Amino acid sequence: MLSNSRSVQVEFGHCDPSGIVFNPNYFIWFDFSVHALLARAGMSLKSLIEEFGIDGIPLVDNKARFKAPSRWGDDLVIETTITALHRSAFELQHVVRNGDVVAVECSETRVWTAFDAEQGRIRAATIPPRVIAAFSG
Repeated sequence: MLSNSRSVQVEFGHCDPSGIVFNPNYFIWFDFSVHALLARAGMSLKSLIEEFGIDGIPLVDNKARFKAPSRWGDDLVIETTITALHRSAFELQHVVRNGDVVAVECSETRVWTAFDAEQGRIRAATIPPRVIAAFSG
């Protein structure tokens, strides 16, 4: 399956008063990591919206385990991998490493969505074969 790694340097503003990364920042980094994964596949969310007329790939479920703290000045590596593909959803795993230590593990599910004009709402749509092929790595 498709995978990508990216580096993040922890800045002062990423930290809480205790000097460790404020947990919500990981979720911002995970979202950026999904966009980096798309880029690795030669896509962008904007190009997918334009080409396939989708509404987006919203996050519908996630679970994180915070295993070790990261602090200002630490250099982190976030590895993002697609772990499962479904008709209209895909699952990802993010692993944050701080040196040799796994600091955070997060699994998430995103859904391929489109606007249904008849029902007047966003609904799940089938992921196109070309995208499945790219996500399969």
